[in-house]
Amino acid sequence: MEKLTLTRTNSTILLKYAGEITLEITGDLKRRLDAELTDGDVHAVVIDLSEVPFMDSSGIGFLVSINTRMRSSGRSFFLCRLSRAVEKTLGLVQLLGFFQILTDEKALAAVCGQA
Repeated sequence: MEKLTLTRTNSTILLKYAGEITLEITGDLKRRLDAELTDGDVHAVVIDLSEVPFMDSSGIGFLVSINTRMRSSGRSFFLCRLSRAVEKTLGLVQLLGFFQILTDEKALAAVCGQA
């Protein structure tokens, strides 16, 4: 999973993955994120999708699952830097409004506590 970068800033985890998010990779992404979430001090997760050229239904399910899990536990979940392909895919399945999407670097910095 050399294409995965996990960065922790304060109580926020920034996950960035470069490559296709498909059934073959979602299990690994979930395990890595779950390991980070065992720390009770994590209050927000941000996933950077700028380098994701394709995402299948398992990738969508992965994002929906994390979003639901984080929100049900009173924590925040954000998507940022959507690639055109990801934005189109989420739009086609009418999920763009389901997620909180950070639209610029200033919003990302605010969430990560760097503003």
